[in-house]
Amino acid sequence: LSTREQRADSAIDNGHGPRLEAIDDPGQYAWQSLEHGERMLRAQREALDARSKQFLGQGTVRTAAPGTCFTLAGHAEHDLDPPEARRFAITEVIHHARNNLAESIPGAAEALADPPPNRLTSARQRPIAGSASTGQAPFGEDTPAVEHYRNHIRAIRAHIPWRALMADAHGRHIHPRPTAHGTLTAIVVGPGTPTHTDRDARVQVQFAWQRGSHSASRQSARGGDDNAPASDALGAWLRVMSPFAGANWGGHWVPRPGQEVLVAFQDGNIDRPVIIGALFNGQGNTDAAGSRIGGATMQASANAPALFAGQDDPAHRHNASLSGFKSQQLSTSRGGSGGYNQLIFDDTPGQPRICLGTTEYATALQLGHLKQQQDNARLKDRGHGAELATRAAAAVRAGSGLLISADARPGARGAHLDSAEPIRQTEDAHALTTALAETAAKQNAALAGDPAARDLPASAALQAAVNVMGATATTGPVAATPTCDPGSGGFKAIAGGEGTVPAWSAPRLHYSAPGGIAQLTPASAILVAGKTLCLGAGQDIGLVAQGNHSLAVKDGLALFTIGKAGGNKPNQETGIALHAASGKVNVQAQSGQLRAAADKAITVASTTASVQASAKTHLLATAGGAYLKLEGGNISLHAPGPVKLKASMKNLTGPKSMSVSGRLPSPRELKLCEMRMLEAGRRGAAVVPIF
Repeated sequence: LSTREQRADSAIDNGHGPRLEAIDDPGQYAWQSLEHGERMLRAQREALDARSKQFLGQGTVRTAAPGTCFTLAGHAEHDLDPPEARRFAITEVIHHARNNLAESIPGAAEALADPPPNRLTSARQRPIAGSASTGQAPFGEDTPAVEHYRNHIRAIRAHIPWRALMADAHGRHIHPRPTAHGTLTAIVVGPGTPTHTDRDARVQVQFAWQRGSHSASRQSARGGDDNAPASDALGAWLRVMSPFAGANWGGHWVPRPGQEVLVAFQDGNIDRPVIIGALFNGQGNTDAAGSRIGGATMQASANAPALFAGQDDPAHRHNASLSGFKSQQLSTSRGGSGGYNQLIFDDTPGQPRICLGTTEYATALQLGHLKQQQDNARLKDRGHGAELATRAAAAVRAGSGLLISADARPGARGAHLDSAEPIRQTEDAHALTTALAETAAKQNAALAGDPAARDLPASAALQAAVNVMGATATTGPVAATPTCDPGSGGFKAIAGGEGTVPAWSAPRLHYSAPGGIAQLTPASAILVAGKTLCLGAGQDIGLVAQGNHSLAVKDGLALFTIGKAGGNKPNQETGIALHAASGKVNVQAQSGQLRAAADKAITVASTTASVQASAKTHLLATAGGAYLKLEGGNISLHAPGPVKLKASMKNLTGPKSMSVSGRLPSPRELKLCEMRMLEAGRRGAAVVPIF
């Protein structure tokens, strides 16, 4: 649609007369092109010019007729005009004529027309033609000259074009086009395909008054023409009204063949129909979807509402509380029994709900009072809140970070990424980790080369998480851009708003729940961190395995406990306990020393077998200044006090020896090497296969 103003000034010099304007609104699509509009405007200007100065005259030339031209001569004023100004074109002629019969003949004819009994009386009572009573001379006597013909003409100068006026002086069209007031219904037609439209989402329709092979009245057209084929063979393209329309944006709804639509006419112009809506025209079943009758004439489909108020079935008897939009896949448009997409608003008192879904893989998003729904039937209750369900795969992606939280915000208060609870939990974990690391360092439990407690990888990772969640953004230069990069320090303003909102500085995924988080699976679960993995608890951590529990560390492993039990703990045992209900306990230092030290006693005992202590060079046992030393095949016993040997029998024999192998298992015998611990360190992998 292109609206352009066209102006044209009169070519006639009206002297000192006032300037007059004539304005006409032809409506939309009045001109096929700019040239067409200019030509129509020029014709209307010439029509006004032709009527701005007209000449009146009279004469007895019986051949005068509109369109004939003559040259005026012998006129006192116009003889002074140039030749082209003395040539006129007749635009209107009024003829005045009478016959040349005498006055007495019509009177005689009237007398002859009287009935016979009254003819004489009537003749006596009538005055004689030409008598004093008539004021006319008798027939046959001299009568004054009578003019039998004269005309009055209206003319313009011949060089001025004559054009027909479209409107009178009041602006009313002299020859108005046919108008169509109100609206009409029509059926969308097509070539037999489920949908039929052009690039501009227009459709073709057939009206009920059209006659032909598929007319609504079942009447054929005159002359044998088929003016109602119910196909794309006949019919103009009609635009479809939309709630809003713009340049590459707007609402889109294309009526499909068989649907009944409501048609209005722009400015009452019957040549400018526009579809303003669609109509349900079926007779729906009481408690079931679909129509009780099939299609009708004009290839129309019987369309009953998809959401309706039933009568007997409780699932359908919901007083038409459902409203919304429901589409239908193209192949089943006429029957409505195929897959569909829908947006449903459920306004049942006390059970409001919104459902956006599709039948493809039963995918739907429900908000509010969750309900099982099948077409129009409201079935079982399913809970409250929000549910996103699908039988296929689902993915949630957030390029700037994702917060999954069960922390309530009553009244919808708080910002989009308000992370107060996760930040507080992470800060507590950071404080606990740092405090325990500092205590371990004071107790010489830190590994060689470890940094300060606050610089340990675990503490640094927790602090980084706090910094990311605590980042904010304010309106800035990025507000004019369509997107905002994470960490840019700005966000896109909403409706020109100003202020500061949480905006994570890194794309992270955070879970937060005040009542707990459970991740469960009957199969395998994988937890991998490319850098640092932090496991922290304010109270206890339980690691349970039905089979084996393997812990492989490349660099160093430090196990530290403060060893103080809380007063509310049922088990007051403290420290570190390593127990094997069955099997062996093997503690090795393959390339260094193994030390066991305690502030109190150390007990090494075997309840059913023996305790063996061996060394390659010497074995030393000392206490209180006395010692027992085994070295080089000799036994040295020394004591600052008495040495007492007590036995029921003493047997001192010659020299003997015993060899005990203290060799460590070879690397291939170590389970840890089978875990490829060193290979994991070389590759920088976090987790390596165990079996």
